[in-house]
Amino acid sequence: MAKEKEDFKSRFSGVSDAIDMGRLERETQKLLFLGLLVAVSLHAAVGAYYMFKKTEVKVARPLTMELIVRRPRMKKAFEFKKKRVQKRIFEKKEIQQRQPTAKIETKQISTMDMMGTVDSYEFESEMKTNVETEVFVTDSIEIEMTATREPDRKISMKEEMISLEDLDTGQFKAMVIQDPNNRQDIKGFVYIATAWGAQLRPPDELKRAVINLVEAVNRYTNIEAKVDTHLFLDHRKLFETPFVYITATEAFELTEIESKNFGQYLRNGGFAVADNGEPKAEFGQAEASLRQMFRDALGADAKFLPIENDHPLYHSFFDFDYGPPQGDELGLIQYNFAHATAQKKSIKMAKPVHYLEGIWLNERLVAIYSDKGYAHKWKNLSNNIPQLKMGVNMVVFALIQEGSISQQKMDFFSTGK
Repeated sequence: MAKEKEDFKSRFSGVSDAIDMGRLERETQKLLFLGLLVAVSLHAAVGAYYMFKKTEVKVARPLTMELIVRRPRMKKAFEFKKKRVQKRIFEKKEIQQRQPTAKIETKQISTMDMMGTVDSYEFESEMKTNVETEVFVTDSIEIEMTATREPDRKISMKEEMISLEDLDTGQFKAMVIQDPNNRQDIKGFVYIATAWGAQLRPPDELKRAVINLVEAVNRYTNIEAKVDTHLFLDHRKLFETPFVYITATEAFELTEIESKNFGQYLRNGGFAVADNGEPKAEFGQAEASLRQMFRDALGADAKFLPIENDHPLYHSFFDFDYGPPQGDELGLIQYNFAHATAQKKSIKMAKPVHYLEGIWLNERLVAIYSDKGYAHKWKNLSNNIPQLKMGVNMVVFALIQEGSISQQKMDFFSTGK
């Protein structure tokens, strides 16, 4: 058996059997590590060289623009020229003194003493001078001196030839004159504004209402009406506007400054029309907010009462003997329509509103609350004539009411007070 193994080995033995594989492996590992060390060192040296090498990059010089100011060239020789100044001539100017338009009348005053008669004089002059003098009068003579002085800022429109159109300079928002014998004979001008607040905003679909109302005032009356820019309730310009229109479709609140300013505006002669933009909704958010707005502004002094059919509001220009016309309060309640149809119930109809509510301060109508949604009718292009005429009555009443802002301005120019 051993002989067979030896024969097998000798038969398949070769040159490679003489190689010592362990030694060869050890020597090869040494050379491998040595080559790896050399390669790493070589790469580190090259990397360090390029890392610390300073390179200079040549950058092209940017384009520059140089402003050269050239000195002006003189075509003619520079020389000074003296100009002869004309000699001043002093002349006397005669000033003619204005003669006072005074009438001097002499009257006799009889006395009971030995001095006889004394001449006294009465002066009636239009000159606006105030002269204070001390006059010595004997005990037995009584002289009564009276003087009439016209107000400094009094304007007589007939004598000064001033018309209402001349006063429409933008300083005043309204001035009207109405014939007491014919209420439709009224002329003047007015700027109609929509009131805004921090949370109070009229919806976009109702902004056309005021424009159509202004066109109706121009069409039916001799008042030149214009659409004014929207007016914030906390602005001082509010006190110059005799009529403001307020409408809302959502809940809102006034700030403390807005409530205070709005209440002072109503107390000082202002007039407001608050129109519910959601008249089909009973006890809606807009209605609650509009009512609360007046309570916050006026407090317990405000009284909510229906406006009777014989009130001057319904007869200020057009006659509404049977109260205000129907607005947009009648119709289907849209948000209940689908629910009522699904439940097979009767569709609820809004109740008609037969009157307008007034907000009163000391028997004076300072505001109107409308649950009729007139804005929805005013914004239409047809089928809204009665509603627009009612709006005209509101505007005219706000202008001619005693104590209103427009009447205060007219009294100032008529009496100077």
